[in-house]
Amino acid sequence: MKLPTEQQCLDYFTEYKVPKNIFNHCKKVREVASFLAQQLTKRGISLHVELVDRTALLHDLFKMVTIKELKPNKFHNYAFSEDEIIMWKKLREQYPHKYEGEVAFILFKDTYPDLALALRNVSNPRHENPGWEEVVVHYADWRIFQEKIVSLQERLLYLQEMYPRDDAAWKRYEQKMKNQEDMIFSHLDFSPEELKEAIENGNEAIKEVMKQ
Repeated sequence: MKLPTEQQCLDYFTEYKVPKNIFNHCKKVREVASFLAQQLTKRGISLHVELVDRTALLHDLFKMVTIKELKPNKFHNYAFSEDEIIMWKKLREQYPHKYEGEVAFILFKDTYPDLALALRNVSNPRHENPGWEEVVVHYADWRIFQEKIVSLQERLLYLQEMYPRDDAAWKRYEQKMKNQEDMIFSHLDFSPEELKEAIENGNEAIKEVMKQ
């Protein structure tokens, strides 16, 4: 499987003038997704950890294409630079009515086909039968609000307010995410509520090893 290096991924954020708040969100989703992928592989689940890592890092690379207006709201009050505004306009013009994953698929499908497909699937709420890699990234994204780990319910309340739609549709989506959560944590020895602590303990353990 051909995947971009970490540095190539980071360079994409510079190339496409991705706002800092989106970049920081992507880094946090990557941290959570990669941790979960590593824990699952330790327990015998077959998945491609590097694909999870790259998909999580790049999942919102083209998020700006979905934003209709660059104005502050109660959740986001980011001051966009001139370069970021120019890129936003360019993406909106080149890819009208596209989601972030669709743009990523168009741009990466020839060079990184596996990554392109994963990015498209992760951003598609109607995608059925996702692979383990897509489940882990999608779930990790749902657990991150901005740069903070939150519960599924807290994240859902934010999404419902930001993206109003039929209550029944949100109920179905909530159940889908709960099913994915159950699927992931049925293989782990910590609960969804203990995710933040588990990651912090894992990071501390890595630091101790590096000291030796």
